[in-house]
Amino acid sequence: MLSSILFRSIFYVGYLLCFSIAIIKATPINKRQSVNETKPCPFDTIIVFGDSTCDNGNTWRLSNFTYPPSDYFYKGRFSNGPTWVEYLADFCHIKDINYAYGGATSDNQFVKATSGFHSELIVPGIKQEVNNIYLKQITASNNSKPNFDRILYIVAHQGNDYLNQPSVNPRTVVGNLYEQWEVLANFGAKHILINKFFNLKYLPRPPKNSRLKYVIKNLLSRFITRLHNAAIDFYVWLFRMKHKNVKLYILPMDKIWEEFQEPSVKKELGITDYENPCVVREDKGNITTYTVCSNPGQHFYWDYIHPSTKIHRYVGYKTYQIVTAKTGN
Repeated sequence: MLSSILFRSIFYVGYLLCFSIAIIKATPINKRQSVNETKPCPFDTIIVFGDSTCDNGNTWRLSNFTYPPSDYFYKGRFSNGPTWVEYLADFCHIKDINYAYGGATSDNQFVKATSGFHSELIVPGIKQEVNNIYLKQITASNNSKPNFDRILYIVAHQGNDYLNQPSVNPRTVVGNLYEQWEVLANFGAKHILINKFFNLKYLPRPPKNSRLKYVIKNLLSRFITRLHNAAIDFYVWLFRMKHKNVKLYILPMDKIWEEFQEPSVKKELGITDYENPCVVREDKGNITTYTVCSNPGQHFYWDYIHPSTKIHRYVGYKTYQIVTAKTGN
């Protein structure tokens, strides 16, 4: 068991420390760049675990194709187009196998993972995606073991634990994610990509008197982003000490979200509205209505939580740069 004194010391100052994490400096996507990249990725398959930021329609299919509604969201994505993991697969010219569910928490037994119009749909947490779905499928199949040298595993998490239960401890949330890194490493994985947490202060302005407004305010006052990323730093260090044969890639969502604030990036992407989502949902009794903006290409966020596909593409290209960089573990 980790010493609580040691962990608290690392946890509260961890964000000030510089761990040896392979992160390349973010640079804007040049308009000449396309999915026809020539720099090869060292994989032929991407396997994804995560939440709505990388779900390619699993929650939609679970809801019998009703949520998110296809009139306002693209083919089951929680956006107006493909997600960043799909763009990454396109840049790499490889296939992606997706186990992510919109609404997933780090562990459904820790914080209940729900989705749907009124959170009535129970979905797997990331722990369940890894253990109860993927590993069970692999174990049940008669195929030989995967070629781990050619697979990139992605374990992506963007904070449903905190949105569903704002009082949870970031140490425990990240500890749950760390367990899945270890499960995959012990299974044989040699390449795992995880992400840091973007700053919640950059979410669009939620509706007046909505629960989301008070939840976000609570999380900001508790410095959740900072504490979560400090815990990521610690567990990355611990993982690398224990699994020296596994290459762990870090997607710095915190740095990328800061980069989106730069005037040159805003201009290049054509983003003019960072404060208001394009799609606004309104619930009146049992009736739910949606309003769509007239200029979707200029909005950073598609709804109050999820970025537009233009942002996903940018993140996908950043990830492509990371996994093709000639850096050590």
